[in-house]
Amino acid sequence: MTTTTLTKTQGSVLLAHTQQATAVVTIGSAVDVSTKMAAQVSIKMGRTVATALTNEVAFRLEASAKSSGNDEWYPISQWTSSDGKTAASSTTLNDASFNAGDTTCTLTSATGFAAGDFVYFRETGTPGNSEWCREKSVSGSVITLEEATTRNHTNGINVCDLSESWSFQVDCAAIGRLRLVVDTASAASGQTVDVIGWISTLDSASTS
Repeated sequence: MTTTTLTKTQGSVLLAHTQQATAVVTIGSAVDVSTKMAAQVSIKMGRTVATALTNEVAFRLEASAKSSGNDEWYPISQWTSSDGKTAASSTTLNDASFNAGDTTCTLTSATGFAAGDFVYFRETGTPGNSEWCREKSVSGSVITLEEATTRNHTNGINVCDLSESWSFQVDCAAIGRLRLVVDTASAASGQTVDVIGWISTLDSASTS
């Protein structure tokens, strides 16, 4: 009987946490996948205010035809956000003890928040401490999350629903480099959104 062992690298940064203002193009650093078999790309976008976006945010996952330089990047997937032009529910955290490991928190107002919402807790002091969570239920001004939080959160930070996420599998057999581009310039978003991107790779498969 043979056994196949897969070696993977998980949680590499495709795009660092970015506060994406309107009329900006953010180009993530190139990720070398020349020795990888496949990749899983995962992107999240958080709303920062209730106001609807003027236009949806555009994304491009690009592959380079060359091993270096920036003159031969080509889109292998292009898409836009879906709910940006819908007004979000936005409030502030009213819970001084909302810490890592908690599954409930109190908001200043939970009006408009509902079970199933993808909620964004936006940390502006240390943006990388922001967090996306799925809402399980709401009672009054208290929301319950599907899973415990990973980080401590600052009382008074903005909390917004209508976050979005996407995930793609990429065959890396003939790809050397990948990067993510976020575009709020070709069709101005009108509002800031926060974006983060991750990549996990299948590095090798050995049979014994």
